[in-house]
Amino acid sequence: MSYSADSLAWARAQADAPYEQAKRQGIALAGLRRGAERIDTALHSITGHEPDGVLRAVAKARAEAMLNLIRDYEREVTPEWINEQVTTLQAQPIKWKCGTGRDAEQLQGMIARACCHLWWRRQLRRAAVRTRETAAMHAGEVSARRRQPYVTNDTVRRYELADKRNREMLEATELESADGEVINLLQAVEASTANKAIRRGELMTRIRGAEEWAEAAGMVGLFTTNTAASRFHPQLMKGGRNPKHDGSTPKDAQQWLCRTWARGRAALHRKGIKVFGYRVAEPHHDGCPHWHMLLWCDPAQVEGLRETLREHWLKEDGDEPGAQLHRFKAKELEKGGAVSYVAKYISKGIDDAGSIGAEGHTDERSGEQADMFDGSANRVQRWAAAWGIRQFQAIGQPPVTVWRELRRVTDQAAQGASIAVQAAHAAVSKSRSRRACWRAYMDAQGGAMMGRDYRVRVLDDGEPREGRYGVEYRPRPVGVFDAARPDEWILSQRKEWKPKGTWASAEREQLGGWAWKAKPQARPQAAQPWTRVINCTHDRRQSGADLMSLGLVGALSLEPGGYNQGRSNETDPPNHRGRSPRPSGQRE
Repeated sequence: MSYSADSLAWARAQADAPYEQAKRQGIALAGLRRGAERIDTALHSITGHEPDGVLRAVAKARAEAMLNLIRDYEREVTPEWINEQVTTLQAQPIKWKCGTGRDAEQLQGMIARACCHLWWRRQLRRAAVRTRETAAMHAGEVSARRRQPYVTNDTVRRYELADKRNREMLEATELESADGEVINLLQAVEASTANKAIRRGELMTRIRGAEEWAEAAGMVGLFTTNTAASRFHPQLMKGGRNPKHDGSTPKDAQQWLCRTWARGRAALHRKGIKVFGYRVAEPHHDGCPHWHMLLWCDPAQVEGLRETLREHWLKEDGDEPGAQLHRFKAKELEKGGAVSYVAKYISKGIDDAGSIGAEGHTDERSGEQADMFDGSANRVQRWAAAWGIRQFQAIGQPPVTVWRELRRVTDQAAQGASIAVQAAHAAVSKSRSRRACWRAYMDAQGGAMMGRDYRVRVLDDGEPREGRYGVEYRPRPVGVFDAARPDEWILSQRKEWKPKGTWASAEREQLGGWAWKAKPQARPQAAQPWTRVINCTHDRRQSGADLMSLGLVGALSLEPGGYNQGRSNETDPPNHRGRSPRPSGQRE
């Protein structure tokens, strides 16, 4: 008896049916199991003990979960809803800027961030550190007695591993400019203020110059120690939990110090007391921050300055034991002693270079002398990174951004500029025979305590750029200008860099003239390309009309005294941030 091919195929299918059904069920079960594992991973609560590999896996799972959640959401996706979801998963709320006229772009950027595993990786690394530190703080692990001052050893090790990964990446990366120059990324980083020695040297130069300027102006210096109320301190100096601690973190204490200073500064302004100087934040042994401030003012206003700040620092819990004696302390500086007063605090917070001598470094709190642990700069920096605390801040001085930008301006470019720009450029320039001088820079800028009315300002371009999460409207410095002569732009020396071997010939040709969308007939005569912005070395000053025609839009729109000064909002188009230009003195 013979069978047809169709009959044989049917019989074979019937025989294989149970196997195929079991196979399909197994695949479905495996898919469900993998889906459940991904959900479990996404919902894993970060405790702070997870290694970085686990955080990476959770970041990918949460990015995928947010993508599915947004895709399946039946209602309108709003910024509030997105932030509600990400904060539930231990991320920081995504910032939303009102009044920009770019709501749709911002919403797309928020969605892109919420669905990006790289964004989640950064969020979870921060959450891991702060969760671990908060738990350790409540358990009494962060204290002098437990030999874990400022932060836990776990957090120190986590940051050291991250530094190692970053350094290996920097060492393995080479960048190439449009004209073929190749540099190692690590060498570029070490030549910037990311280098601890350079950062410390710049700070010390600024402090020395500020002191010289203050003494020449006949001003008196005041050195203060500003501490937080006892409810912010988790531990007692002699050991044991502080019964007054209300669960506040070092971040909360720093915010309290900032609010108190803001109120004190406003009171000083109302009284007509002008001050300038520096503020240094550093930790107590239990991680709670305190400040040291170096302030200069008119000799007749010293007592007013002292009493005003003392009044505001004692407004909250000023009657608790020890507050009147230790909450706020101030003493006048000896002439020429500012650098010696603050040098150890600067060095202790950066690289320990000569910060602590044989006498040791002690801080006083509640009547007790607290050893600040010789050689502790590494832990102090980890503490500041863990809680997002700014260690050093200048008060009432010319912007350091202009100082740094002037260092990118060549001598040829500064020739023919205004007297203020030339003086400021000469002050920041250094050679084998002379150092850069912050005092001379302050003189060129018109002094101190001038708000935003300094003479030389940063020139930035407002060209929108495509980023990972959409179009960015972040200004980028491209030079400087004199506020009194806003149409004369002195451009700085810059190059466009890309990973080695990624340049296209068309891109190199474009950067042979202008990096922006320049009209060929409007392009200036260009020399051999050597910067991202302009190529001429003989005369880099261009009129505002010339550069506006070349596509540099919005560079002065937010600077007081810029090209929009005196114009009305009715006749000016919105700038690159979506807002109408504001007249002088109304910058945010």
